[in-house]
Formats: sequence, C-alpha cells, structure tokens
Amino acid sequence: MGYADRSRPPSEWPGLETSGLTTLTDDIYYGWLEHEANPIFWHWCVALEGVPEDRKVHEGCWVAAGASAHRLVSREPLHLEPSLLWRCCGLHGFVRNGVWAPA
Repeated sequence: MGYADRSRPPSEWPGLETSGLTTLTDDIYYGWLEHEANPIFWHWCVALEGVPEDRKVHEGCWVAAGASAHRLVSREPLHLEPSLLWRCCGLHGFVRNGVWAPA
C-alpha cells in the first residue's frame, strides 16, 4: 500500500475511505468520511516506529482517530472542540482556525 511513507497518510483503508485529505502538520492529516459529519484524523505515531511491520495492525505508523464525539464549530476553516488526544503516544492538541495547536 505504501503507507509506511510518512508523507503519504492512508485515505483508502477499507471502511475509512477518506476524501479531502488536508495537512495540519507533517504528522497530522484529516479528511472526511462519507457517513460522518466530523472529520477523521490520521497521525504518525512515534510509539509505533520501532515495532516490526508484521506486528502492526496497518502498514507504517499511521493511526486513525474519529472525532464524532467532538463539536464541529466550523468546517472551513476547521475548528473542533474539545482537544484531540491519541492515547497510543500522548499526542494532544486543538484544531482551531484550521491550525493544529499542541496542548
């Protein structure tokens, strides 16, 4: 699939086909699922960098996170409340005015 490349986040994983993939940072992207009002986020998880490929759920270190429990304040520019937290590595921050702000 080629998703081991940090510059190519997944957008076609079965059930998570994403349109409008947008870069927030080099490690965080978001896009839109057909059946969800809020975006789905992808981040490059540094906690997975040393894990062999055959021990990972997906190729590379990309981890998806839905935001269905968040309040979509604005779609353009993107603004969600409250903050996002990936428990796998502790990445935590806000998306406001289309920009990622670490918490």
